[in-house]
Amino acid sequence: MAEVAVKNIRKQFKGGKRPVLDDISFTVKDGEFVCLLGPSGCGKTTLLRIIAGLELADSGAISIGGADVTDTPPKDRDIAFVFQNYALYPHLLVRENIAMGLKLRGAEPALIEERIQEAARMLSLEELLERKPAALSGGQRQRVALGRALVRHPKATLLDEPLSNLDAVLRERTRGELKLLFKRLKGTAVYVTHDQIEAMTLSDRVVVLDKGRIQQVGTPADIYHHPANTFVATFLGAPPMNVFPLEEAHKARAVEDGAASGTVLGGLRPEDVQLSLELKDGFLVGKVLLAEPTGAQTVLSIESSGFKFRACWPGTFPGSREEVFFRLPAEKLHRFDADTGERL
Repeated sequence: MAEVAVKNIRKQFKGGKRPVLDDISFTVKDGEFVCLLGPSGCGKTTLLRIIAGLELADSGAISIGGADVTDTPPKDRDIAFVFQNYALYPHLLVRENIAMGLKLRGAEPALIEERIQEAARMLSLEELLERKPAALSGGQRQRVALGRALVRHPKATLLDEPLSNLDAVLRERTRGELKLLFKRLKGTAVYVTHDQIEAMTLSDRVVVLDKGRIQQVGTPADIYHHPANTFVATFLGAPPMNVFPLEEAHKARAVEDGAASGTVLGGLRPEDVQLSLELKDGFLVGKVLLAEPTGAQTVLSIESSGFKFRACWPGTFPGSREEVFFRLPAEKLHRFDADTGERL
């Protein structure tokens, strides 16, 4: 395995109004699992393809294992790439698709078979090894593509939303097994996703992208609890952070006296809002506009004196209740510049 370094990468497609990637720099340490997280169109897949050598950057450099590979062909970078659209050989059996990379590198038959069985066990492909891709579901094809990359044990593995075609149950299971596998192999991985749950659960660190620029790099806990700006604050979290002008909250008397107001935006995670069915000291009354049960909790949309926000009620919220008492604790409040959105 090896370190992957991305240095000042810039890319603009012909006819584009702005760069798809603008001065992107970060390093994936040897054995580290890093997710590129962001909405559709933020440039994360283009960046992954540049690391792989499948796209050329307008400027900047890529190094793998300390060697500059900016101008090195993809086949000579010793990386594995898992595509979102499978890219399987339709005329080969599943076992042959999984083994292809090892065969091309002249691996011993015994090692090839050992790696095939290892991948089949991890990805629940044991019953499918003698089938061809046409006989598989979309989710099964994606697991074969994932297995084909993992058996090689390359310097780095690049994954472009590899779990997107799996059903919810299998996606959760495969996500957990994938994390355990890379932890055991100490494999270097760069993983593209728009799914914050995948990024938070899989990553050692997350690179958050938006509009071709890095918004924040950090551990999942750092990014969640200390977002660098309002984009990161509202992109991570389900439901997302409440972001509001503090003066608006003051009008509802929802934030304690002494909190900043005016040009400052306040941010508060829905789970940090304190709720009660009974009036307590320092609590205000709010009207429940909507209750959305999710099983473990109920997400409430609340209004008080024109101030609207969301909050999490543990378990099931009483269906007959139209009011709830709340407090927005100042100690949990995040503050952002209203003009730039940057954290204060």
